[in-house]
Amino acid sequence: MPPRFRRPEPMTTFELVPDDEQDDGHGLVAPGGDDGRGATARLAGLRGRVTRRWRALSRRGRAAIAAGIAVVVLAATTAAVAPGLLDARDQRLRAEAVRGTPGAVGDLSEPLAETWSLAHGDGALVTLPGGTVLTTEGTEVSAIDAGTGREVWRRDLGPSLACGPRANVWDVMSRPSAVVVCLSGEADARTATVLDADGAVVGERSLGPARTDGFGDAPEDGAPLVVPAAAGAVAVVDGITDATARWPADDQPDADTLRELRAAGWTDPVVRVEDALTGEVRGEATLRLRPEHLEGCGMMQDEGTAPELTVEPTVSASPEVTVFSACSAAVYLTPDGATLDVDPADGWVHPLPDGGLLRVAGEESTVLDDDGSVLATVPGFLLPPTVDDDPHGSFLVLTGVGDDAAPMRLASVGPEGEEDWTATTADLGGVLARVAGTVVVQDGAGLVAFDAASGAEVWTHGDLLRRTADGSGDWVVGAVTDGTRLLVGINGDGAGHRLAALDLRDGTTAWQREREGFLEGLQSVGGNVVVFDGVVRGLGQR
Repeated sequence: MPPRFRRPEPMTTFELVPDDEQDDGHGLVAPGGDDGRGATARLAGLRGRVTRRWRALSRRGRAAIAAGIAVVVLAATTAAVAPGLLDARDQRLRAEAVRGTPGAVGDLSEPLAETWSLAHGDGALVTLPGGTVLTTEGTEVSAIDAGTGREVWRRDLGPSLACGPRANVWDVMSRPSAVVVCLSGEADARTATVLDADGAVVGERSLGPARTDGFGDAPEDGAPLVVPAAAGAVAVVDGITDATARWPADDQPDADTLRELRAAGWTDPVVRVEDALTGEVRGEATLRLRPEHLEGCGMMQDEGTAPELTVEPTVSASPEVTVFSACSAAVYLTPDGATLDVDPADGWVHPLPDGGLLRVAGEESTVLDDDGSVLATVPGFLLPPTVDDDPHGSFLVLTGVGDDAAPMRLASVGPEGEEDWTATTADLGGVLARVAGTVVVQDGAGLVAFDAASGAEVWTHGDLLRRTADGSGDWVVGAVTDGTRLLVGINGDGAGHRLAALDLRDGTTAWQREREGFLEGLQSVGGNVVVFDGVVRGLGQR
């Protein structure tokens, strides 16, 4: 078929002339200036000529001219609004990139207000899948939606109610627990009840005489200490005694003090993690008290008597680890009962936001899987970011601690131990975030951001914290992000605290608010901002 051609539209032309030329009566303008008819007549003539030419055009010709005008208008409009559209798109992409990350929350562009609070009960005990938190009041346990404060479910279990595992509200985004263990009943007849995330009873088991508070009186001699633990377990400690020893005159408890304590009846107790319903033992460990641990013991003195050294064993169970401690000694067990090799004299165990555990001992850090197996070992003090959208990226490590001759440095260390970059730090208070390629740390009185790939300083916010010359004053408690902004909680010397939202791109303050109460924690629960200040409160935009 031969090519087809379209007949071109007749071309329409307009001639622009100076205002001082006159119309000759045929739609043309002759020279000679204005004869007094004025601007109104000229505009009327021009409008008439344009109208006649427009009517002479075909439908396609009119469409072509209209389209050209639209392009010009659209280009001008786009030039005016493009920066706002691009910024909105950038923020949307950043929000999508962190969605589901521990510590990620909704929009932080505007100041947050309190949307709900738990003014009763024992505060947040457990976080559950789907963004709910648990609280107890009297004989009842209830689940609260962290976004709305609405009660999701409630169950009456009996007196002296204690549920767990308890979330860590200080600086770790505790992972949700699929099941909850609650202990209830009188001290001589305690019962363990396991609930699922919907509040349904999975099962119960009678424990007999037991105490849940390590500082309380035992219901009878030999009654164990029992505490709700993770993964449907309880932590049980047998053989706790009330042995005491004389407090030494030089305030330095030693081997003689320990011998006196053992003579008074102290024996090294055993903690075991067992299934709350079946009693099957998952693992156990013995807490061995040594002379160097005694400096952490308590001192008791009644009026008119000599001071005595006391041992006050405690058990705490988070979703990640169970810790049994006495004085300065401690043992650590995973939810499945594995014992972690940690000497509390020179190390500690720290849950990681994305799962697993961090063991720090001496000048070395070890990353452990949930079962306690070793994943990686790096020199220095590993500092896991509170909020991290790249949990499998390079390790962020503090080096030079204890070396007065060399400055402390923050180093990015690869999987084989190689340093990608280092940055000198004066007073590192922790790594708050690694988000969208930016690492934010608290250093002295301010916050500093580094490029995660190169270590180059991106921005610094030097006056965010109010500090004195000796280093006392404000400190950061918790951080959450929407991908564009980082919201940090700040405690000070007074009775109140602050929330400050900083733009991760340049460090500018998006907003800041003063609040009452001592801030215990700032966390994301199901993508919602939750603060702990003696009362559990949900924050959001109204």
